[in-house]
Amino acid sequence: MGLIAAVSVNAAPRDPSRVAAVFPPWWDAGRSLGAGGTAGQIAAVGGAPFIVILRGDPVDLARRARASGALLILDPDLAGVCAPKGALS
Repeated sequence: MGLIAAVSVNAAPRDPSRVAAVFPPWWDAGRSLGAGGTAGQIAAVGGAPFIVILRGDPVDLARRARASGALLILDPDLAGVCAPKGALS
């Protein structure tokens, strides 16, 4: 648990209007995308199907992502496993 806490603090989003939302790994891509879409605008899918890169209102994007089921909110540029596979239209 200490490692997760250290990673999440060190990889906190520098820009609160763009975050990598890490949903439960047992969720399929459709469920993760659906949850991410309720939190903000989907910008890309991360390196794993349960990681969704979101854009939105910096005031409440992270809170909305957590409310939709995200376990972690990370900076998409600093979190290696979150590197987007490609932008979505």
